Amino acid sequence: MRAVIFGASGLLGRSVVCAFNDMAVTGTCFSRTAGGLVTVDATSADDIERLLSRDQPDVVVNCVGERRPEVWAETPAQARGRNVEAARLIAEGACRYGVRLLHISSDYVFDGKAAPYRPDSLPNPLNAYGRWKLLAEHAVRAACPDAAILRLPVLYGSAQFAAETNLTKIARQVSAGVPMEMDDVCVRYPTHADEAAEVCRRLAGALLRGQRQGAVAHWGAEQGLTKYQMAQLIARRFSLSAGHIRAGEADAASGDRPVDCRLDCHDLPAALGPLRRWLFHTEFPPVVEPWLLPARPVSS
Repeated sequence: MRAVIFGASGLLGRSVVCAFNDMAVTGTCFSRTAGGLVTVDATSADDIERLLSRDQPDVVVNCVGERRPEVWAETPAQARGRNVEAARLIAEGACRYGVRLLHISSDYVFDGKAAPYRPDSLPNPLNAYGRWKLLAEHAVRAACPDAAILRLPVLYGSAQFAAETNLTKIARQVSAGVPMEMDDVCVRYPTHADEAAEVCRRLAGALLRGQRQGAVAHWGAEQGLTKYQMAQLIARRFSLSAGHIRAGEADAASGDRPVDCRLDCHDLPAALGPLRRWLFHTEFPPVVEPWLLPARPVSS
């Protein structure tokens, strides 16, 4: 079996490549080149055509996307291209070559007012990112009706730079000691990228067996935390002062961040069998420790 992982240089993509270790895997990258990955512009139909024609994969996973708010604001056309146009072109290519497709989407397609959200709940995104992810879902479904769509919440894991995940960015801010406000209203469900990747592998396996075609699925952690709560956990775990971090409602006050997008994930274990749950309290320390700035321990 052969797999192509688009967006394999990103946080989730790296984990997905590892999870598909029982297949011959080709991973793609664009701006973040890395050893062993193939440079592909996912917004280029020609690039996608050449890769699929050469590799003839059995399954494709699309992890391409732009989640950084600063990019949405500074270069919205580029961000839309990575989130919508790339999804359409990859889906068209997969359909043309008769390849099973798993497309990664986001809990931000929901407005956060009626959690938990089932796969058939009505989307109502509040911000540009959520609207782009929903448009991408529509484009994928139109181009490749048999594709499976997996919605995920915010991810954390082994980061290559501090700002790659919200969690490592918060850890850097906590250890910096600079006074700041963190939102204590909007609830996130931080999910380890390796856990999400294993779900991708199991779902891809189902697709290859002719199951879950055309399905929308949800997966995410069960524990909800605000940014402020994550900051407090980091401070306590590493004996850092958190006096400079004050609870606020900056994200909620903007009106474009959903307050609670908890996903109902019951259908996947029922369809795929038991799936391992990673506990945030156990998994976050080794993820954030490399990104902590030197700081004085809290005096006893």
